[in-house]
Amino acid sequence: MKRFSIRGLVILLFVLIAPSGVWAGSDGYVEKLINRQCKSCHRFEGKPTSKFELKAPDMMWSGVKYQSPWLVRWLLGQEDNLYPNSYRWDKSYGFSRKHMILTQEEATLVAAYIEKTYGDSRIKKSFVDMSTFTEMEAGLGAGIFREYSCLGCHQIKDDEGNKIGGPISADLFDAGNRYTLDWWSRFAENPQDFTPHSGEYLADISPRKARHIIGYLMTLGVKDFKYYEPWNSEAFKQADAKRGAKVYKEYCVQCHGVEGKGDGPGAKGLDPKPAVHADLPLADYPEDYLYNLIYYGGKSVGKSPNMPDWGVTLSPQNIADVIAHLRSTFKGE
Repeated sequence: MKRFSIRGLVILLFVLIAPSGVWAGSDGYVEKLINRQCKSCHRFEGKPTSKFELKAPDMMWSGVKYQSPWLVRWLLGQEDNLYPNSYRWDKSYGFSRKHMILTQEEATLVAAYIEKTYGDSRIKKSFVDMSTFTEMEAGLGAGIFREYSCLGCHQIKDDEGNKIGGPISADLFDAGNRYTLDWWSRFAENPQDFTPHSGEYLADISPRKARHIIGYLMTLGVKDFKYYEPWNSEAFKQADAKRGAKVYKEYCVQCHGVEGKGDGPGAKGLDPKPAVHADLPLADYPEDYLYNLIYYGGKSVGKSPNMPDWGVTLSPQNIADVIAHLRSTFKGE
């Protein structure tokens, strides 16, 4: 009898202190949790609806929108509120309401269930390849973020870690850890396809600029993001100065001249004048500088805006070859 009582006590204590998911970790349990606690504010089904009819963000596509590790941390109460002045900026809450907090096991189960259950057929594989995203592109994306007035509604952090920007919509200083690349890419096509009257607008932006700003957002908050370095690629290992001389003749001579003296036929009406390659020790110039100058244009490195950005026109091998030609030909002697 004594043995039975001790054993019964152990079982009772286990039931009382064990995380609920240990004995009720099925999809059915998560569904009950969502129905009981989440649906009082969030919608998990239906069509996109005006933000002015919502209490909180729609979750019917949350499985392809949020990264699971972030979602777990959010459900554990380890992340800041996304909307500094509450989701509904038109309501006078004066604060961003606290979200419910789950146990570790509950949060893990809910995040896994959301990822499995709430997809969206509109979300396709992104056209942005982050494995080839450069630091220069991130800088250009940061400029586009300001140029297109994103800072008016979204907060990011400056170089000192201070929050800057309007607190109307979701903060984005940790966007790279929160959202998926595929969702960002589809959202950027037209934000109001997801939430009409959200305040987000359809920007007049090229695919290349879209890549820059989407990629930039996917780097925010990511510690030690590893940027792609094209000058360390296979194309540069196979660079050929002779092929590069042909590229130089076809594209560069028109401004820089046959011998690189800045006297090409296109130079006559230019101010500032094209660089005189013949006088420059280009053999000593870093490959990354020359790459950015050619790929993104003169203004990208603080030089003349008359120097076009050739990155869309020339192939990676063309650029590697012409840099090999520049470095082997113009030594400032």
